[in-house]
Amino acid sequence: MNPSRWFIAALGAVFVFGELVLGISLFRLQVLNVAKSRESQAIQTIRRVRVPGRRGRIFDRNGRVLAECRPSRCIQCNLEEFQRRGASSNTVAAVDAAIDALSRALAIPRQISAREIARHLHTASAIPLVAWQDLDEATFARFCERSHEFPGFADHVSAERTYPFGSLAAHVLGYTGRSDPEGFENDPVYFNEKEMKGRGGVESYYNRFLSGVTGEKRVTVDARGFRPTRAHKSIMDETEDGDVAPANGLDLALTLDIRIQASLERELEGVTGAGVVLDPRDGAVLALASAPTFNPNECVPALTHAMYANLTNAPAKRGQNRAISEGYAPGSTFKPITALAGLATAWMPEDEYNCQGVYRLGNLRLHCWDRYGHGSVNLSDAIEQSCNTFFCNLGTAVGSNAVITAARAFGLGSRTGIDIGGEYSGVVPDDEWKYRWYNEHWYPGDTCQMCIGQGMLLVTPLQMAVVAATLANGGRVYRPYLYARREGAHIASAVRRIPYEDDAIDLVRKSMKAVVETGTGRAILVRTEQAQKPGERRRRFRLKVDCAGKTGTAEIGRGETKRKNTWIIAFAPYENPTVAIAMLVERGESGGKTVAPRVHNVLAGIFGEEEVTGGRPSVHYYEGRD
Repeated sequence: MNPSRWFIAALGAVFVFGELVLGISLFRLQVLNVAKSRESQAIQTIRRVRVPGRRGRIFDRNGRVLAECRPSRCIQCNLEEFQRRGASSNTVAAVDAAIDALSRALAIPRQISAREIARHLHTASAIPLVAWQDLDEATFARFCERSHEFPGFADHVSAERTYPFGSLAAHVLGYTGRSDPEGFENDPVYFNEKEMKGRGGVESYYNRFLSGVTGEKRVTVDARGFRPTRAHKSIMDETEDGDVAPANGLDLALTLDIRIQASLERELEGVTGAGVVLDPRDGAVLALASAPTFNPNECVPALTHAMYANLTNAPAKRGQNRAISEGYAPGSTFKPITALAGLATAWMPEDEYNCQGVYRLGNLRLHCWDRYGHGSVNLSDAIEQSCNTFFCNLGTAVGSNAVITAARAFGLGSRTGIDIGGEYSGVVPDDEWKYRWYNEHWYPGDTCQMCIGQGMLLVTPLQMAVVAATLANGGRVYRPYLYARREGAHIASAVRRIPYEDDAIDLVRKSMKAVVETGTGRAILVRTEQAQKPGERRRRFRLKVDCAGKTGTAEIGRGETKRKNTWIIAFAPYENPTVAIAMLVERGESGGKTVAPRVHNVLAGIFGEEEVTGGRPSVHYYEGRD
């Protein structure tokens, strides 16, 4: 064959082979790999933008709004309008200069720095940059009127959390911050707005309940990652195929009664302390307060360093919920528990002890508040007069195990299980606990200290409110709760019943009634107004219902650091209780003098009071004592 023909044949074969390879490649590209190609194209030209749903509202038991979302007026900067050739710093400089110009024109300070502009440009150029947020109505109106003068900027309204009652119930509600929605850590998406996330309180505990369902918008971008220029349009105004609308979060109804909450917080103004009001019939929390408090609106839209320091710095620690997260010695409010421990063993109600003002046990000397002694007292007298030496003797007689068992039966030493975070379990010490922490064994003196609510015993105000509620309802221990379920959907059930006879519980309840009628807690039942002018009689106001209670004063520290934490536990009405309360005031004078009048005011706000005349004078025989 002619060599030229061989060359032509070979060239033809190469051409045919090339066509075959090209055809196969095109087939793979256009048919077999079309899905992969489309995915790659989408990655290059489509940005997925997550849009959070509106957060649910929070109500009290009567439908009053405690937390909701309000409109936040913002000005956005569309970065694509300020693209500059060359380095990205050129675009940053252009945006920075435009924000400066708008700041001068509206006479408002800047809210964003050049560094923040650069970070947004490098990480989220497909979505607008929020240059100003939470503007007042007048400033926002001025911008809207002149927006045509500022190409590249657009108005936008987002949602921010607001608390209509300010600091009221702040420790129950908590506050919100901003964070990326959970579950998208490895997903290549942007966020048009950070999602609200609860920080403390029910905002945190029920965050998943309150949070809306995050939606999604798809945004087309160019080769540099910017959206095509569309002046004065917000990303929220555009619609693309595949968009998913966000859904609102669920509303949350609480058991709180805002009237009782306000009354409780009013009585804690100006002091450091806490208080809890429960419904003893099922454990519903009617009010829960800690003082000093804070205003959660000051944490919106973001928690500043100054505000964080205000919430956490000692001694105020405004952010700490002392009602559930701080442990205190309960003082004499623990004596009803010691009494039940004694009645469950060998002690009889009529058994008497001669109080001489001091209890001696070896080298230990424990004084009664009445240094002259109460004389011969039985168990009811000892509760009414809060006799320390009686209960030291009782504890020594029945032993520490009986007292420890009684304390734990009421739930002390364990979390109550309330639906709010940060609860402290407290301490009910025993030999094993003391050895683990102090490398010492248990001594009889430790039993004496515990029987009068001192020593290593630690409780929270919430736990003592549960104790008051348990005594009020005849021995049923309920788990306190804040979420008010729909009517009929929640049937209260006791966590357990304390293992004591009804007669013993009834004796303790009657003794606590005597405390407020003739004993150390008379200021719970009767309020006295001092005479304003010489010759005028003092006016006395009595609760419209009978009640029962117990005072307590716990001495803390030694020497110059020695101080008193003062307590009251109480319940009302006496026959069919609907309210149980525990209140603590740090650095008080006594439970009867410092806390009892405050508890009276809270109960008077619930049940009312009436002026009384005649009868015994309203000066407290035990005034200033336990």
